[in-house]
Amino acid sequence: MDFLAEYDAIPQTDAALRVGLLRQRMKTEGPALLRELRARRPVFATPVGVFVTRMPDVVEVLSTPDVFTVGVYGPTLEEALHGPFMLARDGADFHWHDRAHAQLMLPAEDFAPVRRLTARLADHALDRADRAARAEGRTTFDYIQEYAAPVAARVASEYLGFTDVPEETLHTLSQRVQWAVFVNPDRNPEVHASGVAAGKELHDLVAGVIHRRRAGTGTADGTPRDVLDRMLRTVLPPGTGPELDEERINHQLVGYLIGYQQNATQCAATALKELAARPDALAEAERLAGGDDTAAFDGYVWEALRFHPFVPSTPRLCVRDHVLAAGTPRETPLAAGTVVHAHMASAMFDETAVDDPYAFRPDRTPVHNLVLGHGAHDCVGKYPARAIVPEMVRRVLLRPGVRPLPGPEGAMDYAGTPYPQHYTVTTGTAPLS
Repeated sequence: MDFLAEYDAIPQTDAALRVGLLRQRMKTEGPALLRELRARRPVFATPVGVFVTRMPDVVEVLSTPDVFTVGVYGPTLEEALHGPFMLARDGADFHWHDRAHAQLMLPAEDFAPVRRLTARLADHALDRADRAARAEGRTTFDYIQEYAAPVAARVASEYLGFTDVPEETLHTLSQRVQWAVFVNPDRNPEVHASGVAAGKELHDLVAGVIHRRRAGTGTADGTPRDVLDRMLRTVLPPGTGPELDEERINHQLVGYLIGYQQNATQCAATALKELAARPDALAEAERLAGGDDTAAFDGYVWEALRFHPFVPSTPRLCVRDHVLAAGTPRETPLAAGTVVHAHMASAMFDETAVDDPYAFRPDRTPVHNLVLGHGAHDCVGKYPARAIVPEMVRRVLLRPGVRPLPGPEGAMDYAGTPYPQHYTVTTGTAPLS
């Protein structure tokens, strides 16, 4: 029985059973379920909100923040950050002020230096993982724990400015906040409390970093050494928004980490996994990795992530009555108070908008890739992200023999969490005798 037939056979009064079936199928057969919804019920009303699956409708939701707000998760995020943050707000009174400031702190000009930084840190991590494996008589290492997570954290330390904070602390605390805010639909109280506590710990750690930095920011020639230095040296013109005091800097810097650390770690892992599942694409990516055309190589990484996006769906709160997809056969009136789930993972495979969506095409138009989001709340760190994630994958493919294990052995282990925790790859070298 297909999903919709089974779902419709459940009485409307049994919301729990309907939701249980939906979540079970989404977990085990997500792509097939979304394909069925796109074809037969592209705007799908459920007890936990309206699922939007077509590209134009997802774009409409994400492009209309005055109607579809971040009110679903915004309060929880600010509770965890212990203060306001742009990802938890909409409108000119806060969101756009802080977003404009963030784009100055995370500019496109950082692309090249951040890529060089990532390359250096990635090579060092691969060397260290290889030495540890050889010394212990292993021919494999854990790609996530020994490579992706540490590299992401070291970039956060050197680029964002989380100096003196242990890399494991950055990764673990940010993951707990991510889990509580974005992957806790039933508001499990233990997960929520853990995330809020982790956010407070990050806040206090960053307060200490800021205090130490106040003693002297910048390098010997006075230029900022990292994003935190930029923030501490920035003076906003009067009347252009809230004062950029230490608390606001703290909330922004921790917010950047929450939106970056786990995302970069997982994307570096899932991109490699998706490439490994396509031998021809992997071979071509390996060839391009050694060349000068990094843009061509990067296309393979972002196309791989289209098949496994870090954020497959994002919730929005409809704050006033609205007609979605007006003038189309799927036109749907939405009442104020409706929770809407914009399924970006589905939109990127919308057969009515994306040409041959199930083919692996690294030269696709960026318009059809929503991995970094879309609209008012797309990834504010998209410029450094476009350097960090592909370069983490590229450094691995430049190492002969460092590749995922084949078959079931190469599966990712989530270890009971929403995020990949372990991914075994070969070292490419023999153990020390």
